[in-house]
Amino acid sequence: MDPLVYKILLSISWLIFPALTYYFYFNYAAKIPGKPDPGWEEQKFSVALFGDCQGADNPFTSRRPTYFVFNHILEQVNRDKPLFTVILGDIVSSGRAYHFRRFQRQLAALRTPVFLVLGNHDAKYRGREIFSRLFGPAYYAFSLGENRFLVLDNADGTIPEKQMNWLQNDLKEHGQKNLYVFLHQPLFDPRPGQNYSMSDARQAAVLKELFSAHKVKAVFCSHLHGYYTAQANGVSYFITGGAGSTLTSSADFYHYLTLDIDGSNFQVSVHKVPSDLTWSLAWPWIAGLLALGLLLALTFSALR
Repeated sequence: MDPLVYKILLSISWLIFPALTYYFYFNYAAKIPGKPDPGWEEQKFSVALFGDCQGADNPFTSRRPTYFVFNHILEQVNRDKPLFTVILGDIVSSGRAYHFRRFQRQLAALRTPVFLVLGNHDAKYRGREIFSRLFGPAYYAFSLGENRFLVLDNADGTIPEKQMNWLQNDLKEHGQKNLYVFLHQPLFDPRPGQNYSMSDARQAAVLKELFSAHKVKAVFCSHLHGYYTAQANGVSYFITGGAGSTLTSSADFYHYLTLDIDGSNFQVSVHKVPSDLTWSLAWPWIAGLLALGLLLALTFSALR
C-alpha cells in the first residue's frame, strides 16, 4: 500500500475511534419508561423490583461494584421477562443532569416497561426538576386488572399535604382492588435499635394505619442497602436496596426481588446477584482495548 494512503487511513481511523468509543460507551441513550397494556386482565404475572443502584455507566467511575451489580440485575431481569420493573429510588448518586443521562444509557438495556421511584439522592441539587422532565411525575398510580399500584414520593423523609390528600382519595376510590405501594424511604427500620427511615415519624405512623385500614397487600421500598422484611398491622413490608450501592453490613447481599401476583395472592422471591466481572460485561471493554492497541501499533509502525 502506498505510504501516503496508509497514513491517510490511519488518520481517518484516529478520527473514527473516539466517535465510536463515545457511541458505544458514553452516549446518552434515551430511555422513555414504557407502560404495560392498561387493558391487562391476566390474573397471574410477575414484577421485578430493586433499588439503590446509584448507577454508573462504566466500571471506572466508582470504586463500588455498581456497574457490575446493576448490569447483572438487568441481564437476569431480561431473562425472567416480568410484566414490568419497578426501581425504588436512588437511581443516581446525585441529581445532576449528566448522572441521570448516564443512568438512562444503562437503563436502555432493560427490555421491560419500567416505573421509577424518586430517591433522596435523586432529589439533590435540581434532581426533582430533571427527574420530572425525563421520567414524569414523582408520585402516581396505575391499575392492571384487579390490582392497583401506587408510587409515592417520600424522598425528603416526608410526604407533602397535597400528595397525602391524593393518596387518601386514591385509596378510597380503588380500595376494592389488590393494593401495592412503592416508595423510597421505609416507614420504619426493621432492625432492632436502628432508625434509618422516614424522618417524619408521625406521618410514617399515619401511613402505616392508612395502609392497614385499606388492606394494602404489600409495601416495597429501598434506602437501606440490603434486604429486610417485616409485618406491621397486617401489611407486609419489603426493603430491597441491594442493586449496587455499598451494602449496609457484611451480612447484606446484592439482589433484586420478584413479586409474583396470582389474583388476590402474592409471593416475593429474592434473587442474589454477583458483584464481579463476567465475560458478558467484560467483552466490550476488552474489544475496545484491543482495537486501541492495534491502532497504536499501526501508528508507531507508520511513524518509523
